[in-house]
Amino acid sequence: MLEMQLVQEQRVRLSMTPEMKQSIHLLTLAGQDLNRYLQEAADENPVLEVEEHTAPLVRLSRKGNQRTFASYDPLLQAKSAEPTLEQLLSAQIRLLDLPPALEAAAEYLAGCVNDDGYLTMDLAELSSVFRISAAEAEAGLDILQSLDPAGVGARTVHECLLLQIRRDPSAARHAERMVEAGLAELVPFHPGKAGTRLGISSREAEAAYNYITGLNPKPCRSIGCHERPHYIIPDAVVELRDGEIYMELHSAGNLRVSMNEECSRWIRRETPGEVWSARAAEARAIVRSVQLRRRTLMRVLTAVMSEQVYFLHEGPAGLKPLNLAIVAERIGMHESTVSRAVNGKYVQTPYGVFELKSFFTTGIETASGDPASAAAVKLRLKVLIRTEQVCRPYSDSQLAELLAEEGIRISRRTVAKYREELHILSSLERKRWR
Repeated sequence: MLEMQLVQEQRVRLSMTPEMKQSIHLLTLAGQDLNRYLQEAADENPVLEVEEHTAPLVRLSRKGNQRTFASYDPLLQAKSAEPTLEQLLSAQIRLLDLPPALEAAAEYLAGCVNDDGYLTMDLAELSSVFRISAAEAEAGLDILQSLDPAGVGARTVHECLLLQIRRDPSAARHAERMVEAGLAELVPFHPGKAGTRLGISSREAEAAYNYITGLNPKPCRSIGCHERPHYIIPDAVVELRDGEIYMELHSAGNLRVSMNEECSRWIRRETPGEVWSARAAEARAIVRSVQLRRRTLMRVLTAVMSEQVYFLHEGPAGLKPLNLAIVAERIGMHESTVSRAVNGKYVQTPYGVFELKSFFTTGIETASGDPASAAAVKLRLKVLIRTEQVCRPYSDSQLAELLAEEGIRISRRTVAKYREELHILSSLERKRWR
């Protein structure tokens, strides 16, 4: 038989207060997201004041010689929006003396071209939309494919290459025949077998193959703008001057937050009610959370740069293995706090803008006992492949042996994985014949 009884026990547990939740939320925000959050909070709460603030440049090695960067608006340095690919194609069509129906069909097709320059619709659909014949739809396609760049309006890679070859007066002699024979014959490619199949010499087959590999299978990839540009404004700046590391939070994401003194005095003097007292408490909590966020970011950034000091001297090749646990132990915080601090944050360095998470890399065992970072191994792998003989490229096994000779112990499978991440072809596909 079940009995009910009253039991008293003592427990200790952490209770997440609203201010703690707010501090965690602000820590995860990037600089520009934090600015928007603070501006919205200041619009709703008259007790809170937000203004632009430039943080001093902090030297890592010792105090003193601090420098203040003049604040500036990075959006003033942004380029204006570029015309879209459709606009560029339509502008070329309007320069042609075309009948209205044919011009409308060509412009409609220009709007159906994707970012790479390929036509994404069927001509039967064009015929039904404009109520034109199949021959007129083909004429509209011919107009589109005659525009620049060569290859635009193609429906397949095969057609794209043929359009470029036929538009090029200096094209290799047998390149068109080789493409018409099928792309499957190009990978893998052997000049002797290809020449025998086409009835040409191996030298002519090699010249045609080298020409074809120089064509662009995505002719419109870098033309036009199909979406609003996305600009990354770094959250912090790191410099190396006279062998010493200087760091600061970027002024664009470092607004000064304070409480309105007049409003605060009025609340203390008049005690208008619970609503205004709550507003004051909310403003104080935001100010404390922002100050805590700045201190945490600087502590994390200082710890990361102290561990990755060789990066500031040598660039990405100087990265060393690093994980969240090392930084967390160094600054006396939990790994989850470090993870929130680095997530979505960017740092401006002498070698460009890097995501803060990119400084946390896995380690590869070396003969010297000091592990090398995966990023440094990938850079070395690119150098080895860049210096190989095109007629005798290194296989993945040979690359692993070359790295082993340099003290980097890595398996063939890992080499293949890194090569694929670097978008480098296999040795068979990199091979060229002389």
